[in-house]
Formats: sequence, structure tokens, C-alpha cells
Amino acid sequence: MNNKRRYITGLDGLRALAVVMVLAYHLRLDLFKSGFLGVTIFFVLSGYLITGILLSEVEESGTIDLKNFWNRRIRRLVPAVMSMAVVIIFVSAIANRVLFTKACKDFLPSVLGFNNWWQIFNKVSYFEATGAPSPFTHCWTLAIESQFYLIYPLLIIAVFKLAGGRTDNARARAKRALILECITLFLAIVSVILMAALYNPAQDASRIYYGTDTRAFSLLFGALLAIMWHYHLIPMRLSSTVNTIIGSIGLLGLLLMSTLISASTGFWYKGGQFIATLLTALVIYAVSGKKSPLSRFLSNPVLKWIGDRSYSIYLWHYPIILLISKGIKSSFLITLVEIILSVGLAELSYRFIETPIRHGIIGEYIKILQSKPASRSERRRKYQVQRNSRRAIIGSFVLALSLVLCMAFVPKQKALDTLSKREAKAKETSKVTDQKLAEQKKKAAAAKDSKTVHAADLTDRQLRHGLNLLLIGDSIAVDVADYYYKEFPNSISDTKIGRLVSVGEQVYDSYVDEKGWDGDGVIFMALSNSPIGDELESIRKKMGPDKPLFLTTVRVPHETFGAESNAKIRKFVEENDHTYLIDWYGASEGHSEYFDADDTHLLPTGAKAYAKLIRKTVLKAYREENIGIPKSRLDDTNEDESTDSTDSTNDNTGVTEETNE
Repeated sequence: MNNKRRYITGLDGLRALAVVMVLAYHLRLDLFKSGFLGVTIFFVLSGYLITGILLSEVEESGTIDLKNFWNRRIRRLVPAVMSMAVVIIFVSAIANRVLFTKACKDFLPSVLGFNNWWQIFNKVSYFEATGAPSPFTHCWTLAIESQFYLIYPLLIIAVFKLAGGRTDNARARAKRALILECITLFLAIVSVILMAALYNPAQDASRIYYGTDTRAFSLLFGALLAIMWHYHLIPMRLSSTVNTIIGSIGLLGLLLMSTLISASTGFWYKGGQFIATLLTALVIYAVSGKKSPLSRFLSNPVLKWIGDRSYSIYLWHYPIILLISKGIKSSFLITLVEIILSVGLAELSYRFIETPIRHGIIGEYIKILQSKPASRSERRRKYQVQRNSRRAIIGSFVLALSLVLCMAFVPKQKALDTLSKREAKAKETSKVTDQKLAEQKKKAAAAKDSKTVHAADLTDRQLRHGLNLLLIGDSIAVDVADYYYKEFPNSISDTKIGRLVSVGEQVYDSYVDEKGWDGDGVIFMALSNSPIGDELESIRKKMGPDKPLFLTTVRVPHETFGAESNAKIRKFVEENDHTYLIDWYGASEGHSEYFDADDTHLLPTGAKAYAKLIRKTVLKAYREENIGIPKSRLDDTNEDESTDSTDSTNDNTGVTEETNE
């Protein structure tokens, strides 16, 4: 049987669509809400193509030349990523020290193919991960592919030997095919189950997203398709019409999933990635068969050109976006510049680095240097190669030395210079919270008068000092804590760095059920680290219909869920009584002076403005509904009219500011 594999140009088109999805996703274009599905397409394609190559070799020669295979993979992957990484290190050292600091730490894991596990096991502080991420974060995909290339050929060799080695009869081939198919399918299913089982909406999902074990199923299903194709376990001669229908269903499904389904939903971990994998396999299957309108469309020159350079575009686009716009959605002009630079640098890499090295220019040079020229032209050629080689060696040495010196001696700058202070402040706030809880219990036990006094009968100062609010917050609330306590000295602020939205309900339950808190209302500020599910409904229900709930909009420019979360918050406020909006997103618009280096956490100016916004919203809500508080809480407040507060508009912060306190 002839196992020679033909070149399928339609797969270049599919590869092009995949990289366009990823590029659009990182550019924050609304068209591709879940453009990260392009990575899933890459995985399935890689599994299919590499397994086909390995099966052809093992069936023809009885084994796999692992040294040659791994050498080809290294030539294909490493020079391009090394070139990108070196350039980004030097550029970021000049232009962006925060990215430079992160890039230095991630350089070796990215080049050596273990970036994904580096990110998993070397958990950086939450603040280091906040804001613009490392410019090499996207190299996690290359790491997973590299690990697949390292392990899967060994599995094929083991199965081949287990099935009796090289035997051309049909029975032996069927046995090999069945064993390899069953093992690959089993591993793929285990990987799918692991992704679904390990996913917990109350925890960070990066372990699942980056894990080789939880992402391998896309590569393995691609490999499974290659096995079935190679051993004729599926129909191979379907009509052009049938191929078009099958492939179109798969392609349309992928496009709909990437454009209509939010990136922040847990659906992707509970089967979404698996469905996308199967749809990709359908497209590959259809394109690999008879020529069809779909395969001709995917083979058009534009898509083929992009597909040929898809690896280079993938490598360059992400650090370019981070360097220019910090990963924040930008204007049309800035986006266009980012696309042009990404494609332009990819073309240079493809033409002058990837293609020559992939085609064996280094090996060719070595042969020429080792040869004994027999003619004048051969001697001239050897001399030219010697001269070029000396230049390359000297240039590489200078570049490597410069890189080491740059990484070692250029001053580093953390994503947030206030990291250690903020972590200390979180611990300090926790102690203050415990002290205030203890004080509240003492006052409640000593209270003799439980009469209610309504907001209309109180000054602003009396109302603020008398309220007992529970603020449930994340690291943004850590920044605000001191100013919040100045505004509401008898309230509680429970804050924790990296707190997810889904944990808010548990925090509320712990205060009500375990700590005996029975205050006047809740401010839910833990909304910046993860998308919103049904947590708001749960908290509103547990609080009862009358107790005020205050929700804050979020400003998280480096995350994809911010706009969706804010829309959900606003809608929830409109649809629920006694629920109020603290619109931090609106109040902070255009105030870059409020934010730290990550464009999310707060400098003192921003923290103070945030606390004033909370004060304004809370006082307005209590006065509009004339809500009452126990008179016993007013014993320690200063009721002197001369110290009462009045409101005046602060033009700089967009919130009211009290005077005469």
C-alpha cells in the first residue's frame, strides 16, 4: 500500500482562519468573543498532521527515527520563538520595564517548551498576573505541542512493537490500528473528563486551561482522525457534495461558537472545547477527502499565504499588542498598526529564519564545511560558507552575551511597585475587621434601646457613623479599605486578594451564620477577578427582600469579561428592588491618575474617589427610601449641628465631597 502523504492546501486555509481568530481575540475585536478557539483548531491540526507523518514512517521502515523527528520539530519551532523572544527582551527593556521583567522570567520556559507548567507551578502573586501579562504567555500552546511531540511518537513505537513489529499482512495492520486507536481514544476521553472534573467556578481556571493533561484531547482527537484515515477505518471517497456539507457544518459551528458564546462562560470547560475539537475534526476530514468547493475556498491564495505564516503571526502578534496597547481594546488606527507590525515581523521571520532553517540550511553549511572541494567553484563556495559561518557565530555570541547582560543588569520593575504594601494592607485590614466585629458584638449586647431612627431624621454624619454595612471585596477593596472606614467607621470591610465572584456568597454566609453579623446592608465589590454567574441572585435571595444590596461596576481593561459583567450588574440593579449601583466604571472613566501600573488597582487618589462614590450612593439610597437604623448605634456619633456634613460637587472625581466635619 502507498502511504505517501499528499499536501493538502485546504488545511493551510483552516490554519489561517485559526490564527485570525486568535489575533482578533487578543485585539479585543467584538466579532470573535471566543477567538481562543483558534488554539483548539491548531491543536487538532497538529495532532492530525504529525500523527499521519509518524504512521507513514513507522509503517514504511518499522520504526521512527526519533532523533530525526525531534530535530525537525526543533528546527520548526525553536528558531522562530527564540528570535521573537530575543527581540522582545531588548525592545521591552527600553520601552516597557514591566513587560521586560515578566519576559525575563518566562524566557527559558518559553524557548525550552515548558511554559505551560511553568505558569501552573510557579504561581506568581495575583498582582503580578494582573494587568498586562507576560509577552510570552501565549507560548503555553507551543509547550503543549512540544510535549505531545516528545511523548506520542514513543507510544506509536511501543504499540508497533507490541503488535508484532513490521508485518505487511492485513491482520497485523488491523491489530496495530485497533490497539493504537483504542489507546488514543482512551487517553483523549480521560483528558476531556479531567478538564470537566477539575473545573471549579470558585477557583482560578488557569490550571485547567494550561495543563497538558487537560488540553491534550484536542491533539489526541486529531491523532485519532489520522489513525482512522491512515488505516482506512473511515470512508475516504465521499462525494464532493458530501464533503462540502460535512466540512461546512464543522466550520460554521466553529465560527458560531467563537462569535456568539462568551469567553468567560464555564461552558468551555464543561464540554465546549470538546465540541470545538470534534467540529475541527469534521472540517479536516472533509478537506482531506475529494476536492470540493469548501476545500477550494480554503485553498485560495490569500488564506494559503496567511496559513503558511500562521505560526510566525501567532508568535509575534501577542507581544506586539502588549507593547503598543497593553492588551487593552484600542482605536482603529492603533489596531491597524498592531496588525501590520505583527504580519510584517512574521513575514521577516518566515522568510529569513523559519524557511531557511526548516529546509536544512544549517546542515547544508556543515556538509560544505566538512567537504573537500574538487573544483574552483566548490572552493569558492566553501570559502563563502566559512566566511558567513564566522559572521554568524560571532554575531550569535555577541547577541547571546548582550541578552544575558541585558537580562542580568537592566533594572527590573514589578507590575505593581506597591505589591508588598498592598499584601501587608490586606493582612492589616483583616485584623481591623476582627476587632470591629468584636466591638459590634459588645455594643449589641449592651444596647438597651432598640428603637429605630429613620434616615430623614439624621444628619449625614450620624447616618454614616450609625450604619453597619458589610463590604465583601477583592484587592481593589484592599486599596479602598482605609478610606471606607473613614466614611463608615462602624461598618465591616472583608477583603481578600484574588477573591473570585463565586466566593462572595460563602463570605456572606460565614458572617451571618458563623459570626453573627446582622447589619444594615451589603456592598459587593468582589467582581474584578472573574465573570459573573448566578451569584448575584443567590446573595440577593439570602439577604431577603428588604435589606439594601450595593453592587459596583468594574474596570478591568486587561480582561475580556469586564463589559459583560458591567452589563449584568446594571441589569440586575434595574430588575431588583433595594438593589443599588455604585458605578465605579463610569466615575473612573478618563481618570488615569486613579490607577496603578496595571490600570486596575488604585493609587491613593483613586481609592479616595472610590470611597466617596460609595458614600454618595449609600447616603442617597438610605435617604430616598428613608431606611431606619437602631438608635443604640448613634450613641457614639457627634450630633452637633456644627459638625454636620454638606455636599458639594468635586469636579475632579465626579462624586460628592463633604465639608465642615
